[in-house]
Amino acid sequence: MLTLLAILALPLAAIAQQPSLEIEGAEAALAANIRAHVNLPDLECSSSTLRLSRFLPGIRQSVVRAGRALGYYQLRQSSRFESLDDCWQLSVQVEPGEPVRVDQIDISIDSNSELFQSVLQELPLRSGEQLNQSAYEQIKTDLSAVAVEHGFFDARYNRSELQMDLVENSADVLLEFSPGPRYQIGAIRIEEIDALSSDFVARFFGIEAGDDYSSQAVLGIRNSLNSSHYFSSVSVTPQISQAVDRQVPIQIGLSMRPKIMYAVGVGVTTDIGPRLRLDYENRYLNRRGHSWQGNAGLSPVQQNLDLSYRIPLRNPATESLEFSTGYLAEDTDTFKSNSSKMVATYSFINNWQWRQQLFLGYQHDESDISGETVVADFVIPGISLDRTRADDALYPARGWRLFAELKGASDTLLSSENFLQLNFSGKAIESFADSRLLFRFDLGTTVTENIDELPTSIRYFTGGDQSVRGYKYESLGPENEAGEVIGGKHNIALSLEADFPIANNWKLAVFADTGNAFNDFTDFEFKTGAGVGLRWLSPIGPIRVDLASALDMDNELRLHITMGPDL
Repeated sequence: MLTLLAILALPLAAIAQQPSLEIEGAEAALAANIRAHVNLPDLECSSSTLRLSRFLPGIRQSVVRAGRALGYYQLRQSSRFESLDDCWQLSVQVEPGEPVRVDQIDISIDSNSELFQSVLQELPLRSGEQLNQSAYEQIKTDLSAVAVEHGFFDARYNRSELQMDLVENSADVLLEFSPGPRYQIGAIRIEEIDALSSDFVARFFGIEAGDDYSSQAVLGIRNSLNSSHYFSSVSVTPQISQAVDRQVPIQIGLSMRPKIMYAVGVGVTTDIGPRLRLDYENRYLNRRGHSWQGNAGLSPVQQNLDLSYRIPLRNPATESLEFSTGYLAEDTDTFKSNSSKMVATYSFINNWQWRQQLFLGYQHDESDISGETVVADFVIPGISLDRTRADDALYPARGWRLFAELKGASDTLLSSENFLQLNFSGKAIESFADSRLLFRFDLGTTVTENIDELPTSIRYFTGGDQSVRGYKYESLGPENEAGEVIGGKHNIALSLEADFPIANNWKLAVFADTGNAFNDFTDFEFKTGAGVGLRWLSPIGPIRVDLASALDMDNELRLHITMGPDL
């Protein structure tokens, strides 16, 4: 037993018997810098102080350098080795004295100074502050980095001085920086691919030969090609070493994604029940990048078939023309409807970085609402705007999404009825500690003379997984004399939710939803549901299981199952 304890004690003794460094008289930053500069001799604990003392001159120089790096040019120090019971120790005593402070900072840039304003406005060293030579070097590094980023590959310092006045304990920073001539984008070389023409691929670039070089422009090429969904891999390589006459050639290598994509999916939500989904996509029908896709869905509540043909335009990364047609049949507890449509949509990113869509469509509807049949035809022009910002596509800790749409129809333009409708929705996510707060809203309003003449696709219904949980799918809204929901002119739905991590990839959520569809802003009642839920952060996105209580229906409980990204 004693032998075992002795064996176990050996590692502990080895840990205890280590050289140490003791610093006295230095504030925290100076002490840390001395430790960073001073290297203890690699000698065993039994070494004599006489043997160790030959390292003192170098150690004292390191202490001086550590002090001067932080502006302590008046520093006095005493260093010695001491023998302790278990090992030796280096003791350093310092008297820092008054530090040197920065007086003037004079930075001149002889050309294109506007490109370097980000550095000049956020200098890590300011007049009146204690001198920090690392911060001084950081200024030089930052200016050089910006120069390289903007294609000033011949940039140099005509003067870089740190002038010291040790009598006044002050220092002046004097930098004269010359970016030199700016390089330009040279030939953009694209490895030949059969699927798409080089002219079409070049439309993703946003730059051309002769434009000023910048790292951001090169990165923009890669991001634009990556987001196009044509390519499985993209390489964009500026060949600076091959520049001729300050023209930097760009080499682009591309690998195509499979031309045909198809998928079969089975899922379930409480709104529409079990669902079978079929998807097909031809990503590049021709060398001009045209594509078409189709999807079909089958469930007890909804059946749909949609086809679309997409034509990339001048800037294919952001601009397209799409022709689509679709059919949707719904059979809910509230109504039955059949709707078919044909739509042409022009989509682009506007000057404010919002996705903007202008559309014109023809729609035919047949609805049965509480025994009343509505048959309608519409020619519907409209405009929509949407934008999403998030720190992660699947599981954002922070982010937001906003969507707005204005559409309408007129009986003077081949439509059965007149209406004008505005829809506005959004989501926001904010983190606190390890948890998140999620807010959602949906607002809609319709201007029409007679809502009863409009089909269910134009009317508002509320309730279900995506609006007010605790209620059945589209079971809320204005009612007829028989108490049957018939849909309304306006809609409000609000939701507040918080989720908390409880295990790896699992979260617990609490929420409250409120809202309703109605016809009169002066006469409507909010319906509220609240509950708890579980979130599984699956590889394909969050899967949510919620148990919600309809608070005005004797706390009737309803299960909701949904999946998909939070924004």
